[in-house]
Amino acid sequence: MVLEGRPHIVDAIKNGEVQLVINTTQGAQAVADSFSIRRESLMHNLAYYTTVAGARAVADGIISLKSQDMTVKPIQDYLL
Repeated sequence: MVLEGRPHIVDAIKNGEVQLVINTTQGAQAVADSFSIRRESLMHNLAYYTTVAGARAVADGIISLKSQDMTVKPIQDYLL
């Protein structure tokens, strides 16, 4: 929790130690903490996900990018 002492996640974001934020909330304190985490993430241009589905999607995307070369195709190629 952000209010339980330092260093905490907001400090790590400010220090450039975080590259991706996955922040799901449960309970009033977590919701309150999420404001400062979200704000700092946005201020440091970090990707920020708030659901397990979003976290899973980004993890799958990262795995896919690491396992194969990224290519560019016209949208028409997907429709044929």
